[in-house]
Amino acid sequence: MPPRGARKAALDVVPPTEDSPIKRKIDEESNLLSPRRQSKRIKSIEQFRINPSTSSPAIARESADRDTRSSQKTQSQSEESAGLIKEEFEEKEQTVDTEVKDARVKGQAITTAKATKTRTKKDQIEMQPLRARTQGLRMYVGAHVSAAGGVHNAVNNSKHIGGNAFALFLKSQRKWDNPPLQDEPRDSFLRLCKEQGYDAAKYVLPHGSYLVNLAQEDKAKSKQAYDSFVDDLHRCEALGIKLYNFHPGSANQSSLPDALVRLAKALTNALSATKTVVPVLETMCGHGSTIGGSLSEFRDLLALIPKEYHARIGICIDTCHSFAAGYDLVSPEGFQAFLKEFEDLIGIQHLRALHLNDSKAPRGSKRDLHANIGTGFLGLRAFHNVMNEPRFEGIPMILETPIDRPPSTSNGPPSTTKKPPKKPAATKTQLVPDFSVWAREIELLESLIGMDPESSKFRELEAELFEEGRETREKHMEQHKRKLEADEKKAAKGQGKQKTLMEMMTKSKTKKASKKGHDDESEDEGCQSC
Repeated sequence: MPPRGARKAALDVVPPTEDSPIKRKIDEESNLLSPRRQSKRIKSIEQFRINPSTSSPAIARESADRDTRSSQKTQSQSEESAGLIKEEFEEKEQTVDTEVKDARVKGQAITTAKATKTRTKKDQIEMQPLRARTQGLRMYVGAHVSAAGGVHNAVNNSKHIGGNAFALFLKSQRKWDNPPLQDEPRDSFLRLCKEQGYDAAKYVLPHGSYLVNLAQEDKAKSKQAYDSFVDDLHRCEALGIKLYNFHPGSANQSSLPDALVRLAKALTNALSATKTVVPVLETMCGHGSTIGGSLSEFRDLLALIPKEYHARIGICIDTCHSFAAGYDLVSPEGFQAFLKEFEDLIGIQHLRALHLNDSKAPRGSKRDLHANIGTGFLGLRAFHNVMNEPRFEGIPMILETPIDRPPSTSNGPPSTTKKPPKKPAATKTQLVPDFSVWAREIELLESLIGMDPESSKFRELEAELFEEGRETREKHMEQHKRKLEADEKKAAKGQGKQKTLMEMMTKSKTKKASKKGHDDESEDEGCQSC
């Protein structure tokens, strides 16, 4: 059976006569909405060929039958077309319903997106920087910020307080075993420093672990300290950091010269094991057998290190520590005398960083007690000296001042249904970090650049901060006086004098009374703000 196309071709070849029915052309029924179906019974095209010489009633009947069948077929096709139109209309209705449902779902999605956007905006407002970073300054002030959750978090924490420099711990400073630096936080740190405009090689100053004592006499403990120290130096080089601050350590029971030899050997080995990082030794308060209270000790240390490594040895002046060790940083004359001694004994080229801390204890107390800027015995005048010293330009200046404060009580009206439980007498108020303290101190220090110390503005600031720290200063001054009196009595008795039983009993009672008067505060707080 030939296809429909072949039938049309055959019809075109044989012209119709007057007796033959006129066949419909396919393109005439353009109103049909679906393709024409092919008949299941298609007769041979030969029966439609009419011989003009033959004409009979049989042919006429056959022609009439064909017309009837054609009419029935047309009616059937019309009904089929109507059915198709109805089906198409129903499909359109279904499409419209689907579009309406989609629009509703889309509307819900838009509402959800708006809610999410609102929450995100709220979170962004909460994380807005406490102050914007000041651009174009000669002094790069920042703070020792948290690196909890990864070293990369320190970058945003520094930006949050408006710091142009920052310090951090590269790992936990309270334990020996730490996991290695992972690739993801390393890459994030490098990326964020670039995005936020921090030059990690110049203005990032990591702080070493408090556990490390490179002057340690015990061999096993010395190796443990050295391994941790070198691990930190390798982390610095992986993060593009060139400065690494650490405490020089303590001689403990050994002599200071022997301790310096051990420290110099450890530093020399660490420098040979690394390439670019600069270990920066911090000035200390001179308490006990700690190294670094006197500037002459750094001179003696440098003399024990090969000269090829001297360019990679730095010193960090901690204002609280050096003041507690006995140096005058308050008066302009004393401050300049301190820097001259630094230049003569060490060389100003070794000055690579500063720690900016006021002191709760008076000068020469040998106590490591950090206070907020302007509230301690250093006062605002000392920090005016620092912020206007040309030799301090371009080096990181890091705050380690205390920021822990009592939690805010303005979170809502107190409950009247039940009384709060009474706290035990010995319970202390739980403190929480207030990072706005650092933001304000950075702003204060930057404002001192170029300020006239004799101006009314400076005097008002100085008096306000001095009054704020009055109670704390008086408390620690009283403790310092008692200590001096005890030292004088001890020196007056003389060394090696045999003590009587009565003297021993009297001394024991005096110690107990003194312990009660000192509250719960230890001799040294250290860098507790870090």
